[in-house]
Parts: sequence; structure tokens; C-alpha cells
Amino acid sequence: MISKIRKYFDFKLIGLLSLFYLIFVIIYASKNAYLIIYFKSKVDWGEFIFGNILDYFIIIIFSIFLAFTTKMMIQKKTKLVYIAFIHLFFSFFIGAFTIGLSQIINQIKYNMPEPYTLSDFFTSFVRLVDLHFLIYMSLITIIYMYYYFKKLQENKIQTIELQDQLSKTHLKFLQSQMHPHFLFNTLNGIHSLMDINIDKSKTMIVDLSDLLRNVLEKKDQNLIELQEELEILYKYIHIKKTRFSDQLKFHVDIEEGLENILMPNILIQPIIENATKHGYDKDHTVLDIYIRIYRKQNYLYIKIENTGKELIDSLTTLLKKGTGLSNIKERLQTLYKEDFTFNIYNYTDRVITKISFPIELSISEITEDY
Repeated sequence: MISKIRKYFDFKLIGLLSLFYLIFVIIYASKNAYLIIYFKSKVDWGEFIFGNILDYFIIIIFSIFLAFTTKMMIQKKTKLVYIAFIHLFFSFFIGAFTIGLSQIINQIKYNMPEPYTLSDFFTSFVRLVDLHFLIYMSLITIIYMYYYFKKLQENKIQTIELQDQLSKTHLKFLQSQMHPHFLFNTLNGIHSLMDINIDKSKTMIVDLSDLLRNVLEKKDQNLIELQEELEILYKYIHIKKTRFSDQLKFHVDIEEGLENILMPNILIQPIIENATKHGYDKDHTVLDIYIRIYRKQNYLYIKIENTGKELIDSLTTLLKKGTGLSNIKERLQTLYKEDFTFNIYNYTDRVITKISFPIELSISEITEDY
């Protein structure tokens, strides 16, 4: 029973209402004190202070009741017409409650022989009805504003959590596309080499098993450290060099101090796969691939160049054709919204792929800095 009643109390809201009315009482009492001094009226200052303190505590008791009732109506989803009627009733009841309770306390305190008459009560009620109505409306406005902004904040947090959950689900789906795509392309390479050089095929299978072990260890991570991505990359390069021998050369240039920067998992391999798949033709039998990773301001740049045949299609067309490139674009967009670049274009005798995204350090690097 107590727990059921307790759930309708919001102590933060009660504190807010208490603070509001304390400010009101201080302003109201200061105004009256100034007028008493200005007009040199006779007053018992002890009674004056006691009256204001008593008024404060009576209104706070009513505010607690009001906050309790309002929360109960909100949670029970009371009809709007009933809520309006209840608040209209309480807006007049607050005056009767305040005047009646203060007179009872005064009669007990001063041991008055004559009871407080109904006529006196009604006169006091009418004299202060407008003030009590404004006080009530101020309190109820604070209560509804409090719950409105609280609900707004809860909805905002819920939306952020939902968007985060959807983004993670989307990334997991994209990764589930990437891993088989990457695996099938490598297996096709091993199959094509099987009839030419069985020893190299065996070496590639061993390398592939090591590579897959690394990939599977990181399969649930959307972002990994650059040094982890490079570890996977070097194993992948070894597989490619085993297959193409002297027909494929890699040139890797990594700026120092970038090891702990976070980046999307398996981002570089699909681009290299694309270069080796489409870069060779009768005029381009040897392929050079240049991989450069560097920092510029607060962004990490990945630039991959190959000396293969020129692009015929635009980036838009390329994204529609294959899984690898469109997957990269979608993952970047999910992680960084619009704060990234991804472009593929021809420049002189090379095809260039350029990616950039905001730098984010891993927890290990942040801990070391501190």
C-alpha cells in the first residue's frame, strides 16, 4: 500500500515547488514590511514573521497534495475535462484550506474563547481569493511544465537510444554482408591459383585461416584501432602478393602516432580487392597499389592509389554495381552521418580512392594520456 502511494510522490518536484513559494513569500513579506515601515503602521513583528512562516508551511502541505494528485491523474490518464474541473475546484479550495487551517492554529496558539465565525471566514476568503487563485495557477503551471520537460527529456533519451540501437543493427547487417563478400573473393582467388601453383594455394589457405581468425575476433566491433586494421591489412596483402607474385606491388605509408585512432572495421581491404579485380587488363599487367594514411587537423585520411586501368563509371554507378563499395559508403554514413568523405576518381595515370572521417581515440589511448 505504501509503495503504491509512494510512486505518486516526486520529491524533486516538491523541492521545486517549495523553492518557488519560498521566493514568493520573501517577496510578499518584504513588500508588506516596506509598506508598514513607510506608513509607520503599528505591527507586532513577531506575529508578522510567524504569520508568513505559517502561511509558507500551509501552502507547502497543499503543494505536496497537489503534486501527488496531479501525478496520479497523469499516470491514470484521467480525461482532460475531469482534470480541468478538479483544478478549478482546487483553485478555490486552496484559499479555504489556507484560511481555515491558519485560523485553527491561531485559535489553539492564543486559546481564543470565541470561535472563528463563518462570516469572518467568508470575508477573509473573498479578500484573498484572487491572490490564492494566482498562487494555485502558478503552482499548477510549474507542475505541468516540470512533467512536460521531464517527458521531453525522456523521449529525447529514448530516441537517441533507439537510433543508436538501429545504427548498431544496421552496422551488424552491413558487416554480415562484408565478411562473406570478402571471403568468397579470396576463395575464388585460391581456386584460380590451384591449377597453376598448388604450393602457393596451400600458403594462401594458411594465410586465409590466420586472417579469418583476426576478422572473426573483431566481428562484433564496429570500430577498431588503426593498428588492428593494419594487422588484418598486412595479412591480406600477403595473400594478394602470394597470388599475383611480381605482378602486384604494395607501397604502404602510415604516419606515426596514429595507432590508437578508431576506424571502421575492414575498411581498406574491399578497396584493394576492387583495385585488383578491376585494375588488370592487357595494357596493365603489373599493378602498383599505394596506401597512405595520415592525419590532417581532426580528421583521419586514407588514400589508396593504383596504377591499373582507368575508371569508366562514376562513383554513383560504381556504388550501384557492387556490394563492397556501397557497403563502405553505408557504414561511413551510419557511423559519421554526413561528416565524412568518400570518393573514387581518375588522376593522371592512377585511380584514387580517398576517405576521411573525424578522429576518435580508443579508450586505451585516452587512459595513457591521463
